[in-house]
Amino acid sequence: MTEARMDARLDATLRRLDVPATPDDAFVQASVTDLLPRVRRARAQDASRMGRLLRDLRLAAGRAWRPAGPRRVAVVAMTLLLAALLIVLLAIFVGSHRRVPPPFGPAANGVIAYDANGHVVIADLDGANPRQITFDAGLQQDPAFSRDGTRLAWRQFDPNGPPETADAVLAEADGSNPITIARAVKGLSHIAWSPDGRFVAFSGSIDGGPGSGWIAPSDGSSPPTAFTSVTGAWDPVWSPDGERLLIGADVGLLDLVNRDGNGLRSLTTGPFVEVGQRGEIAEWSPDGTQILFTAVEPDGSHDVYIVGLDGRPERKISTGADQAREAVWSPDGSLIAYMRNGTGSGPIVVIADRTGKMLRVLPGAYGWYQPIWSPDGTKVVITDDRPGPGNVDGPAVRVILDVAGKAPPIVIAAPGTTPDQVPDWAASWQRLALP
Repeated sequence: MTEARMDARLDATLRRLDVPATPDDAFVQASVTDLLPRVRRARAQDASRMGRLLRDLRLAAGRAWRPAGPRRVAVVAMTLLLAALLIVLLAIFVGSHRRVPPPFGPAANGVIAYDANGHVVIADLDGANPRQITFDAGLQQDPAFSRDGTRLAWRQFDPNGPPETADAVLAEADGSNPITIARAVKGLSHIAWSPDGRFVAFSGSIDGGPGSGWIAPSDGSSPPTAFTSVTGAWDPVWSPDGERLLIGADVGLLDLVNRDGNGLRSLTTGPFVEVGQRGEIAEWSPDGTQILFTAVEPDGSHDVYIVGLDGRPERKISTGADQAREAVWSPDGSLIAYMRNGTGSGPIVVIADRTGKMLRVLPGAYGWYQPIWSPDGTKVVITDDRPGPGNVDGPAVRVILDVAGKAPPIVIAAPGTTPDQVPDWAASWQRLALP
């Protein structure tokens, strides 16, 4: 075959392919549907994306050279075009379809983040392989993962800054690319992620102003804006739909407010001296219909309550206890964990159903700090501020407990955490998409 005839055939082949620069949606979807099974098989064979890509190109090139004679050039051209199209489609699909867990409900267990030596540390789900991810001077406390598990927030205390002030810092899940969204906030509360991860909420005084509840975009694109300045505004918590927030108020009130500041109303009716927990001030059920909280009675006792949004009074669920507090919902909303006074060695962890009926007590005695459920609902992690058989003040440890009470506890050391620096919750557990 002459060179001119070969060129003509190649041109005809390219015209028949007629692949536009931007394929239409139907073509992309059909191609992705066809390619996904091959991609899944490739992922099982190769450990990295680059490895998968190189493998696919090698296979494509090998097949292209099998034909003999004058067809070889045309087949090679077609193969290269299809390989390029494959790369584009994979980039589009992978870039726009990152698998993350839904904001609420059970999820896979990722790493845990906690305080140690005044810094944020992450460790494997069993506490192994701890690695420090913050290194600035001063304390970094109360790390909190976003609901999709991709980012992390913490409070940053400047040792040379004004007393009782801290910065609100957000970063990637491994601590990289930190951004400060609010500086020198006096009385900075915990940092709460919105369910979609686009915003965070917190309370405190900025630039010497009154204490308020604040909302800020999590990308740092604009400064925080106040959504409420009720007296004693403290520790906002997002509703599952992201449209409302719970916030503590003076005296002994738990308020509900829309994210734009409208619709403020109190949910509590009892003559409480204080409402709040050593952790989040209150906990929404995953379906958004009920709220768990701790309240302090006039006689100084603490009890756990449930309240709905229908205007009915709160209901005490921790009956028969002198002290009960720090209640949290399981990821699927079917169980409740809270702390209750024990027999002298310290508080115990109680597992109850959603009505408050006690189901079991987990082994061991710990501290009055909020337990944290694992994303899959099989474990809780709790703080022991008096570890060891002597039950004396010492560096706090984190303890992972099996909710069924069958597996032995896992103890995670947190050196440098003195009694006056023990964080309000034991750890934050990263949520991952279920396999």
